[in-house]
Amino acid sequence: MMRIPLRSSVGAGLGALVLAFAVIAAPARGAEDEAANQAKIAELIKNLSDEDADPKIRRQAAGSLAEMGPAAKPAVAALVKALEDPDFPVRQSAAFALGEIGAEAKGAIPALFKALGDPEARVRASVAIAISRIGREAKETIPELIKALVDPDAHVREGAALALGGIGPEAKPAVPALIKALGDPEAQVRNAAAVALGKMGPEAKEAVPALIKGLGDPDTLVRQNSAHALGGIGPEAKEAVPALIKALGDPEPRVRQGAGFAFARIGQEAKEAVPALIKGLGDPDTRVRQNSAVALGQIGPEAKDAVSALIKALGDVESEVRGRAAEALGDFGPDAKEAIPALINTLGDESPVVREGAVCALGLIGREAKEVVPALIKVLGDPIPFVREKAAEALGWIGPAAKDAATPLIKVLGDTESSVRVGAAVALSKIGRGTKEALPVLIKALGDPEAQVRSRAAMGLALIGPAAKEAIPELERLAEKDPDRLVRRSARTALETVRK
Repeated sequence: MMRIPLRSSVGAGLGALVLAFAVIAAPARGAEDEAANQAKIAELIKNLSDEDADPKIRRQAAGSLAEMGPAAKPAVAALVKALEDPDFPVRQSAAFALGEIGAEAKGAIPALFKALGDPEARVRASVAIAISRIGREAKETIPELIKALVDPDAHVREGAALALGGIGPEAKPAVPALIKALGDPEAQVRNAAAVALGKMGPEAKEAVPALIKGLGDPDTLVRQNSAHALGGIGPEAKEAVPALIKALGDPEPRVRQGAGFAFARIGQEAKEAVPALIKGLGDPDTRVRQNSAVALGQIGPEAKDAVSALIKALGDVESEVRGRAAEALGDFGPDAKEAIPALINTLGDESPVVREGAVCALGLIGREAKEVVPALIKVLGDPIPFVREKAAEALGWIGPAAKDAATPLIKVLGDTESSVRVGAAVALSKIGRGTKEALPVLIKALGDPEAQVRSRAAMGLALIGPAAKEAIPELERLAEKDPDRLVRRSARTALETVRK
């Protein structure tokens, strides 16, 4: 960062004084802001609870609390009481505010459950939406939400479906009712039902036939979210593949995007969609091309006929598509070896995300290709840390065949970024060279503030084995006391190999 020098020693002294004051004042301002916030909430609670006040004041108070979101948690009890206000717009506003507070309002669930029976439809709709935003904690409301799916008011039915989706897989008992809701006369309800079923994942597999029918709905959003729901169900929705192939030719881009998403989630079971997905790589819509590339990668080697098309996609005008095409080629492994020259060329892409995708692909494809290691060594000098880190990781994947990278990787052990240093150290462990230099880097990384770095460092030490005995005390500490479960597990794994 460029610094502008002060013009005199007096100016310098003043600048230092201002800086010091800012450092001292920042926490003070934070405390003052919090106090002001609490005072505001207290005032709004007072207004909301004033039964003698004009209902408009109570409505405004609830609206202001809604704007504060989760910060308004202290007002939950007052908002719960307001769900019984004689003025229905106040009840509606209170329900909306509880939804905006979200999961922090879980204490309101019993009252919201009761409020689903409010005589005013607009209140019931707001209550259902509030439950959807509180999410899984609201599972006790499932029976009442199922009843609400047949409410006379479409907004209530819509809200009930969204609330069941917010609860997720635990709302499985609602699947039959949601399947029925896919045939609702109102598009907004059909759409909400599709969204909800998608959020339940494989637990909603019995809805697959109804969702296939939804792919032909006259409403664009219903078709799109029917496709998304089939993707949410995953491989259990494989019978939908022929209908999804047809949806990949839908005139609406959003529907085609949804079909591509579904194929990616269905994965290998969608192999018959490969020709359609290859065609999707040339779609005029960026997201469709992107999703098509992801889907081909998730199908894996069964989609190897797409290699040539994916190589062409490495030249797409949109970086998101180029990056996904590179990743997909990596998913094919050695079956995509013809893509190596194009991927090496992609290492010079202007987008760091695309370079990262190309690096990973080369590490997965090119274990036997001599030209890959020198290309990845060059990337160790990339200006973007996560690209350097991935280059080190990719060299590690290649293993002993990347022995020529040992010296450059030892140099990278001095990188300014801890994640890059650890990546280089782990790579050296896998290559079987430079472990003496890598050992102190890995031991030091066991104390890194990032859990992922600590975990990777532990696994790097596991690769070194008994030669890393000096790391035992620190590994024992992590195995017993680290706050992260993955780090504790990695440390225990490392101890098993280091102690041999």
